[in-house]
Amino acid sequence: MQNCATRSDRLLELILFSLRDRGALCALVLAAYRAELTSLLDRVSSGSIGDDDDREVAPHARGDRAGGSPARARAEGRRTEARISEEDAFLIYDLAGCIAEAAGAARLPVVRRDALALREKAAEVHAGGERAERDMFAAGLRVIDRILDAARAQPSPRSEPASKDLN
Repeated sequence: MQNCATRSDRLLELILFSLRDRGALCALVLAAYRAELTSLLDRVSSGSIGDDDDREVAPHARGDRAGGSPARARAEGRRTEARISEEDAFLIYDLAGCIAEAAGAARLPVVRRDALALREKAAEVHAGGERAERDMFAAGLRVIDRILDAARAQPSPRSEPASKDLN
């Protein structure tokens, strides 16, 4: 997989040198990042949130007297095990940084702020366990919503034929 930051640098260079279509190019880049974030969160969540029933039953089946409830584990000071890999958390962290950069170029401060919050949540995943994972997923969904809101707010593309500009 190609490094997101490298792609982002090249895409942003193109955007910054294209004054006339800057908004449209930024919207295109953000749409691509939104699709990538959606896919990544979907893939990561398929093996993550929602496995609580298995985690609560397993200790009882083993005869573990400490109890299997994640809430009880937190109350007893034990950290629940993170289920998102370090590599996946880094990919989300990296992608959130790319989204923040593109949103800054597009002059979309709300998208940028939420992308930076997602980046922070992705960095906290391994230290915070299940709660941090849930917070990261919520932040990721918020970023996706913000990008969609920004795309809806964009004026519709010109209906003039492209060849008219060449004359």
